Amino acid sequence: MCKTEKERNLALESSGQMPVEEAIRIIQAANDDKVTLRLIGGVAVRFHCHGPHSSHMRTYHDIDIFGLSRERAGIHSMFQKLGYCPNDRYNVLYGASRLQFFNPSNKGHVDVYLDKFIMDHTLDFRTRLQIDKVTISVTDLLLTKLQIFRFTEKDSVDTIAILEDHVIGLKDDQETLNLEYIARLCSKDWGLYKTLNLNLHKMSEIINKGSFKPAEKEDLAGKIEAIQKAVEIKEKTLRWKLRSLLGEKIKWYEEVEIGEAEI
Repeated sequence: MCKTEKERNLALESSGQMPVEEAIRIIQAANDDKVTLRLIGGVAVRFHCHGPHSSHMRTYHDIDIFGLSRERAGIHSMFQKLGYCPNDRYNVLYGASRLQFFNPSNKGHVDVYLDKFIMDHTLDFRTRLQIDKVTISVTDLLLTKLQIFRFTEKDSVDTIAILEDHVIGLKDDQETLNLEYIARLCSKDWGLYKTLNLNLHKMSEIINKGSFKPAEKEDLAGKIEAIQKAVEIKEKTLRWKLRSLLGEKIKWYEEVEIGEAEI
């Protein structure tokens, strides 16, 4: 299980990973300005996970955040107060869905996704940002990993950390991976269903071959099996059924440019 929010903050402060500390500063500033921002990506995983298999957590160079397009003006104002500079060219080109700000003090940058997380698959978080006060929900955080078609070792260790530190359930809160929500999304989108199942199968192989303690292996394998079962038994929509007839004959995921998937 994850630690309490106070314990997590203390762990982050002692980690020495400046991007993590800076990310928390940004979220606190956003809350003060009544701007809705939530951490996403590796820094969000680092915030939530402190179990034995979180020791892989890498050094982070940049920060990824999720926000709302209707608060675009407030986002710009908040970052300017913190001393950030907008990437004007980038924001003109991609501002409908993403914004980028530079930190002159350390040359790092912050990417802000707006309304939807658009990568290999599209995930809409607009109505789910109140589940956690610092990050997107842990269920959505898990989905940002499992939606990656070119699933890497980095993604697998992040996935293990998320699974290890959270319980399986049927509700949304700061500590629960909501099977009902995952199954509902997959019942509407055959492409997401396909990619998620491919990655869960890869995770099963990784866990079976990995050097986990018996109790750890049983716990992780049980959680993966529970997700697979929930997704499989959920009644599928007509749209899902029609798309499934085409199968892999048509590409079911989007091509992500190099660098865009570094979350």
